[in-house]
Formats: sequence, structure tokens, C-alpha cells
Amino acid sequence: MKAAVVREPGTITVEDIDIPTPGPRQVRVRLVATGVCHSDVTGLSGLVPVPTPVVLGHEGAGIVDAVGSAVTSLSPGDHVVLSITDGCGRCYQCQNGAFGLCEISAPRQLAGTLGDGTTPLSKGSETIHNYLLQSSFAEYAVVPEQCAVKIREDAPLEVAALLACGVTTGYGAVVRKARVAPFASVLIIGLGGVGLASVMAARLSGATTIIGVDRSKEACDLAMELGLTHTIVADESTDILGEVMALTGRGVDHAFDVVGISDTMNLAIAATRAGGEAVLIGLGDVMAVATVPLFLLLSEKRITGTTNGSIRPHVDIPAILDLFMEGRFPVDKLITRRYALGDIATALAEVGSGPGRGVITFDE
Repeated sequence: MKAAVVREPGTITVEDIDIPTPGPRQVRVRLVATGVCHSDVTGLSGLVPVPTPVVLGHEGAGIVDAVGSAVTSLSPGDHVVLSITDGCGRCYQCQNGAFGLCEISAPRQLAGTLGDGTTPLSKGSETIHNYLLQSSFAEYAVVPEQCAVKIREDAPLEVAALLACGVTTGYGAVVRKARVAPFASVLIIGLGGVGLASVMAARLSGATTIIGVDRSKEACDLAMELGLTHTIVADESTDILGEVMALTGRGVDHAFDVVGISDTMNLAIAATRAGGEAVLIGLGDVMAVATVPLFLLLSEKRITGTTNGSIRPHVDIPAILDLFMEGRFPVDKLITRRYALGDIATALAEVGSGPGRGVITFDE
């Protein structure tokens, strides 16, 4: 099969590798579409260290092609979204419902394997590492049964693919983690794919003041179509905090940093009202440090993070697709660029180059 392989940081090429065979509790999926996400860029650059050779990609959707002997919930022909959440079901975190924080599976993802410590990918005798449980920059993916979320067959798979990571992260941060309530005020810093999903989720939740910040006027314009009530097109001289305070009088109930650098984390914390909440989502710099003066905590502000929006994949992914099909969550408006697998280097280079998201589509 064709797959985009990284053998050294910064270089990705399409190669022929072996079609993987599913184990007893695994399924093989023929990919129809996969999103191109900033987390793939960090994997390519080496900013997030991953063992090589590796096939990147973690926003896949497709059709089940084969199932292992012990698989009970899926059959060939099922349409699925591949999830980056895999819980062992036995550790402390899984027993308390935090499957995304699984003490067994989560560390193994960074080691380039599935949750059981194996990788299904190879090229002859050469082992190829897995990326975030999927390696969806390939024609086929083998994943654990629980990581393939069955979806309705009338939903377009290029839309469904974005629910594997970006859309669910933005949606879940608002709906699951922050539990934004009607009439709330919200600030969203960074209007890329995750930020735009947060905008739609805030509108869906009934927030009445939804402020978006980005350097791109085009991103702000798209976000206005999706539900923003106010935009701040920022440059180095913009007093973002001052504008937020002028709009709200006290700061927002919920601030979401979708960028993930020190300046934006500090802005989210400062722009949150006393007793409000700052949710840190972005991974712009995984070693970034936020500065939190004690007096801010004395005002009972809450600062928290989230992994994949703290979602329940088998509940939230089908629910978001239902909202899309009802016209209430227009994920399709996020797709502004389409590529073939052979254009993978260009697709990764263009992440963040314009508003919306890029997707790779495969021949059906």
C-alpha cells in the first residue's frame, strides 16, 4: 500500500509498504479521508519526538475492510472514524472515565506503538512505527477495535475525518471540559481548525458573547460566519486584554487558548473574570510556561487543560455528526483545502497558511 513515511525529521515521502494484517482485537480500515493537523507538523519537525521510521496521520475516516477473530462490534463495510483515545479499561484513569489519560495506552502512543505495545506497520523485515494509534497517511490503517467509532453511512467521510481530533478537541473543550452554559461569555484565542470548532460549540451551547482573536482577518471572517459575536484582528500593538475588558467589563467566563505559547496562555488567564476558567488547549510549544501571579488565584480563577477535548469518542463523535447532518454544526465549512496523498509534503507545509482545514482524500 501507499503510505507517507518519515525517516528523519523534516522529510516525508510516499513509499510502498506492506498492507497490515489485523490482530484478534483489531480492525483494518480502508482510508477514505484524513485530516492534516498541526500535531502532524510537530511530529514531522521533531518538536514532538517520535521514533522513526513512522507513518504520521491521526484524523482518519474510512470503511472497515477486515476484522480480527475476536472483534464483536464491527463488521466489514462499516463506516468509522478513527479515535486517538484508547483506554485499557483497567487502570486508575480508565476506571474513573478518563480514557484519554490511560496509564497504559497513552505513554505507548509516544513510543510509536498501539496500546498493546505493538505496531502493525512494516516494510519487509523493517518495522515502521505507529503515530497516535492511527498512522492515517496511508491507504489502510489497523487500529484497536475500540478506536474505530462506527458512524452513520450517510455522513461524508471527509467531514467525519475531522472529528478524529481537531473538531472534537475544540467541541469537547467547550462542551465537556468547560461545560459552557447559556448566556456565558467566551474568549477563543487562535482561530485555526480547533478554534473554529470551539466557536461553533460555544454558539451551540448558548453563549451570548463569543470573542475571537487571531492575526488573520480571513480566519476572523470565517469565524464570524460560524458564530463569533466579536473579533479582534491582532498584531503586536493590539491591546487584546484591554479590548476584552471593554467588551465584558470584568473578563470572560471562559477563555480558551488554542495557540499554546506563553503569551497566549498568559492572556487567557488574565482575560478570565474572577471565578472564571481558562482552558489551555494549544500545543504551539509543548515546553511553554505560563506565569500565574498568586493574586490571580486568590480571585478563584481556575486554570485547566484538556486532551482531545476530554470527549467520550463513542458518544460524542456520532452526536457531532448528527448535529452536522441536522445543519447545526457546519463542519464542512472548515474544509478549505483538499490534497492527494502524493501531495502530503505540500499539505503539511500549508497547515496554518490560510483559514480552515486541509484534508487528504483517497480514491474510493
